[in-house]
Amino acid sequence: MKKLLLVLGFASLVFADGMFEGALPENWDADVLASLRYNRNYFSNWVDDGVNSSSWKIQYDADLKGNWKYASWRNLVNLAWGQTYSEGVGTRKSLDKIFLETSGELNTFGVFKPYAGIRFESQFTTGYTYPDEDENFKKFPSSSFMDPAYITEFVGVAYIPNSNFSQRLAFANRMTISDGYGYADDPDTKKIEVFKNEPGLESVTEFKYNFSDFFSYKTRLWAFTNFKGVKKIDGRFENALHITLTPFIEFSLGIDVAYDYDISENSQYREIMNLGLVWRWF
Repeated sequence: MKKLLLVLGFASLVFADGMFEGALPENWDADVLASLRYNRNYFSNWVDDGVNSSSWKIQYDADLKGNWKYASWRNLVNLAWGQTYSEGVGTRKSLDKIFLETSGELNTFGVFKPYAGIRFESQFTTGYTYPDEDENFKKFPSSSFMDPAYITEFVGVAYIPNSNFSQRLAFANRMTISDGYGYADDPDTKKIEVFKNEPGLESVTEFKYNFSDFFSYKTRLWAFTNFKGVKKIDGRFENALHITLTPFIEFSLGIDVAYDYDISENSQYREIMNLGLVWRWF
């Protein structure tokens, strides 16, 4: 027990600010976290109700920013994949995300910063729908890697009064690629389109706050309109709460609300609560 406490105490000192914290140049800021989370429920001859189940999720979340006198360069990476197994239902995907963004901004106008960049969004593996909940558990593929894929180019002005808050408004061109599942198709035409180009306006609001070295919260509200009406406004509201229990163990709560008219006429809601292993890089 004493040896374990010594190891945890040493790890607290080494990893409190990230394993590779000293490797960053002075003009770079980074928040990089890799995590693996697993949950299992098993019942044997259990009188009360219960279903055998398990779930796991692996995630890599990075926010790196280089700062110079006249300009800054920011890179965002969010990769996630997870599955859930329930007895009698089988294994289903619970999380699948590829999010890559790079942007540059000018620092010559105080808190108002002109910026431009590009974003890529897709998923790793095939997604399915389960319309018939019967003993056969039929599933039908509904999405896959690069189907759909979204590439967004944007240029605008950001209001950044401090390191915790930013409000961005930009002219954006959102391209949708979908070769097999119809996410880029225009239902008003006979031809099946596999590519869609939508110029419009984009708004991104970000806020993050570290209550302490062990307790943090961040949120991101994204909205895009292609000027074709209220129904054509897409949006995503992401919230994440992180509580570090030990240098390698973290509790997290994520709540996401999304709306995309091309996918569903109704809003989507997801809540994910996890306790798992984390590896902070920076």
